[in-house]
Amino acid sequence: MTRPLIVSDCDGVLLNFIDPFIAYLGEEHGLTLKMTSFALSGNIHDADGNPVEASRFPALLDGFFTTHMATQTPIDGAVAALADLAQDCDIVILTNIGDGHAVTRTEELARLGMPYRVIGNLGPKGGPLAGLVENFAPSLAFFIDDLPPHHSSAKKLAPDVHRIHMVAETALQALIPPAPDADARIDDWAAAHAHIRRLIEEPA
Repeated sequence: MTRPLIVSDCDGVLLNFIDPFIAYLGEEHGLTLKMTSFALSGNIHDADGNPVEASRFPALLDGFFTTHMATQTPIDGAVAALADLAQDCDIVILTNIGDGHAVTRTEELARLGMPYRVIGNLGPKGGPLAGLVENFAPSLAFFIDDLPPHHSSAKKLAPDVHRIHMVAETALQALIPPAPDADARIDDWAAAHAHIRRLIEEPA
């Protein structure tokens, strides 16, 4: 009998991203991040308060993952929740991160108590999610992510997966409305853990 499958995003779901990224921008580049909307590339400013060109954002993000990934810390409750769920479920981390950073991310997550398979991805996640469902053939599948477009992609390409929209970083919760294509909006791991456990243990 196959096990349930949990496919989770990483930044903003398993690991804190905003505060470490703000620290990196200031320490390494003399830049600031003002979260007035959920658009990182449009909210980075130089020392004079001028917006930084969007074309610079990919290099800044790559630099963060290259030099400061180890400054990220687990979201409250994530480690314990996944450790409990891993007793009965297969867990895969599907994260939009360059292939060159996937090995480091795997090592960092393991160091923090989350020793799970990591898949690097670029772009929508519905296709990779559908591939994982096909490979694992789980009894039940869950997808956890903070970005609404990924839930729309998942609904289109893996419609039978239960989609949980989680915005675990407090600074972003008011900036990201509930994803219309998610099945639930749950922003903390204690509640998400209980929600997943309930669905796993429900009689067929």
